[in-house]
Amino acid sequence: MDKAPIEPLSNAYRLVNPGPVVLITVGDGEADNLFAVTWNMPIRKDPGMVAFLSGKRHHSYPFIERTGELGVNIPDASLADAVLGCGSVTGAKEPDKFGRFGLTRQPASRIKVPLVAECVANLECRVCQIVDLGASSLIVAQILAATADPRHFQRGHWTFDNGLQLLHHLSGSRFCVSSETITATVPPRAQT
Repeated sequence: MDKAPIEPLSNAYRLVNPGPVVLITVGDGEADNLFAVTWNMPIRKDPGMVAFLSGKRHHSYPFIERTGELGVNIPDASLADAVLGCGSVTGAKEPDKFGRFGLTRQPASRIKVPLVAECVANLECRVCQIVDLGASSLIVAQILAATADPRHFQRGHWTFDNGLQLLHHLSGSRFCVSSETITATVPPRAQT
């Protein structure tokens, strides 16, 4: 199989398409905000932990440092426009991104930060570690509570039988969706 070099090399990170786009929610009881994050990942199963990258100059970053709490909200494809808006508009200029993008604040059970009611799943998290990476930080957080739409998350797995389409960011305003599962098998060993 012939392959072409990636140029500029700064686009190579796009080859490692991360998990679904998430909306991170932050708040301190008086003000709140949310922003889209593509660079996120699970990092531990028990206790459950997640990590994501955040620029230090983002409007939401001081909330994370100050409160140590955040919500990780997983949208489906029906929220693509809201996700793009939340990732493109700063909370410094738009004090109510929930209202601007038609999203509903949902009270959390374990944290003071609101969750996004329209998302198919929500994680309530407490920050464990912030790794300084210069202009940005890697935020590591423990999952304290989690909820998911039972039509789309069954027996510990995403299921796409009921039309679920999870969003994956490609670049700019381009997304793709995951909408089905496949089952792979390990090929038998060759007879020698």
